[in-house]
Amino acid sequence: MYGNEIRQLLTDLAWVDDISYYHSLRVGYLMSRFAETDMGKQFVKQAWVTRNEFVATGLLHDIAKLRWPIEILLSDERLKDLEREALLRLWGYMVEHPLVSEEIVMDYYQRTGNRFWERIAKGVVSHHENYSGDGYPYRLKGTEIPLLARGVRVFDHYVRDVEVRRHKNKAQDPGTVIKEMRSILGIHFDPYWGEKILDYLETTPAFPANLDQWLDEELKKNF
Repeated sequence: MYGNEIRQLLTDLAWVDDISYYHSLRVGYLMSRFAETDMGKQFVKQAWVTRNEFVATGLLHDIAKLRWPIEILLSDERLKDLEREALLRLWGYMVEHPLVSEEIVMDYYQRTGNRFWERIAKGVVSHHENYSGDGYPYRLKGTEIPLLARGVRVFDHYVRDVEVRRHKNKAQDPGTVIKEMRSILGIHFDPYWGEKILDYLETTPAFPANLDQWLDEELKKNF
């Protein structure tokens, strides 16, 4: 029912930035695997979403990058190496991207009236909020942050650190990443669900060799 729309959005993202595209697929993949576990099923139930809404939120959390200028998307400079003006411009896009992702997803809700898109939007817009209240864009704190977004926050951070990026040509060790993430439970991440997701990530298998094939199968089977 929603597979064609999700596929088109991700295809458009792939055309402008393959790194953001595969990042989104990795997040969606891990969330799909988590949703198969007893703990994942409990999370989905408590978040008041369906399994497919949960996975789709992971796939579309960074869809705003469709609208980023190419020079921003393709920059391989680290933040500390940027000049002040360039840094402020980049930071503006970073802070706004959850809002723009929400706008893109909500456009489908406004056109169809289907609350599938509305529920995804609530997770997308808050996926950079920190449990301590110093995240963005709204500086929500604790349980003010939708549970769906608190889950995406953990998966997104983990994937970002274990994958290779333009400004980071070496992936971090997953065990080291998880250890560091445990140290900020209750600060960046929900203390209870963050710990449960990290427990899962410690035992999760490697990403599939062909993420495009996984996406194709996921959309055909479940969407």
